[in-house]
Amino acid sequence: MKNLVLYDKIYNITNKSQEKETYVRYLKYLNEKTKGFSKTSIQIKKLRKFDKRFEILIDGPEELFVFNLIKKEIGSVNEFKDVEVGKTYKGTLIDVGKVGFGIFVDCAILNPQVDVLLNLNVLREQLCAGKKKSSREIIKAYDFINHFPVEVKITEIDAEKHQIQGRFSDAFLGLYQKILSEKLEGIFVSGATKNQFKKALIKRGHLRDIISVERHGFLENIVILKEGTDAPGIIAHIGKYLRNCKLSAIRHERIQKIVEGGIKNENNEPGED
Repeated sequence: MKNLVLYDKIYNITNKSQEKETYVRYLKYLNEKTKGFSKTSIQIKKLRKFDKRFEILIDGPEELFVFNLIKKEIGSVNEFKDVEVGKTYKGTLIDVGKVGFGIFVDCAILNPQVDVLLNLNVLREQLCAGKKKSSREIIKAYDFINHFPVEVKITEIDAEKHQIQGRFSDAFLGLYQKILSEKLEGIFVSGATKNQFKKALIKRGHLRDIISVERHGFLENIVILKEGTDAPGIIAHIGKYLRNCKLSAIRHERIQKIVEGGIKNENNEPGED
């Protein structure tokens, strides 16, 4: 039997009924990821209170394969001692706007629990062509909110102080390079599954307005809209159908104003805009 603590953070649960429903939905999500392995069972052991992540049990003849498949497809927690400089990790923004010296990213790093800092100089270099913008201005331009999915490359680890610093990966910055070069808009929603998000779009007749819905986590999704589609307008239409969810608008015009010189990737090269 294999034990695994998953990467996804589970939130937006307000009562016991919702909690039970979330357990069922997440187990279905896991089974969809592991189709074809009927002899191996997956059980949710518990939802850990301190970090709001599911601990699961995998049991059966293909348990090692299923274990590795889930780690690859969904991800798992990372031990602090195993985190490496130069390696890339997926994560979500946390405590957005609470400090002025940067943004923190929850990359599921534990023992001890440590969030990765993207300091203000890195944000300026990568997101606004080195201009002396405050973290508040950068956050506003990109409409960053808690749980926004990102990918970071680790640049520095202080083992004694239990501190980690990083920068955005090229793969993450590619989203904004696409939005700027093609003059598109997008919507990020936290707190809803992909199916819940799509149902809200369908209910309000907006499915025809999207290019794609990309799932970045169980409760984090980004939709890319067709050219000429207004993100705030769609948010206003679908918001009431996504209970207790948070939505943000990714707008090329707003980002363009702060970027100008181009979004900088890991090699310090400007992307197209």
